[in-house]
Amino acid sequence: MIERDGLGAAARGLRKYFLAVAAALDAPAWFCEVDAPATAYLALERRLDRFPDHETALLWDERDGWAAAVESAAGDDVVVLAYLGEDVLAAPEAVLAFVRGLYGASYPGQPDPPDFRSPGASDGFDERLAAYAGDAVRLPEGQA
Repeated sequence: MIERDGLGAAARGLRKYFLAVAAALDAPAWFCEVDAPATAYLALERRLDRFPDHETALLWDERDGWAAAVESAAGDDVVVLAYLGEDVLAAPEAVLAFVRGLYGASYPGQPDPPDFRSPGASDGFDERLAAYAGDAVRLPEGQA
C-alpha cells in the first residue's frame, strides 16, 4: 500500500483525478480529502428539475465511487439519488456522461451503493491513484 500522507504519489494522483473530473464538469467548487477513507464533493451549478429548491452535487468515496446527490430540505445534509456504479475511479468522461444523464428523463446509474472496495485494502487502488500523479490534466478550452 502506498502511503497517502498528502504529499505522496497516491495523494497527488487522487487530487489530479479529482481535478480532471472537475475540469470535465466545469465544476464551480470542489473539495477532496485524500487520507483514507478518501472522499470528494463537487458542486454542480445546475439544479435538477425534480428538485428546483435543492443544490445538486456529486459525491465520491473510495468504497462506492461517484454518486449524484441533492441537499436535504434543511440544507445540512445530502441525499444520494444514484450511484454511477462503473468503477471506483471511473473515467472523467464517464462521470460527465453520468451528470448529463441526471438532467434527462430518468436517473442514470444505480440506486444502491456498488461497494467496490474496502478503504485501506491492499487491492491496487493506491497504485492506480499513483498512476494519475504522472498524467497531465486536460482543462477545457479557454482555461489555463
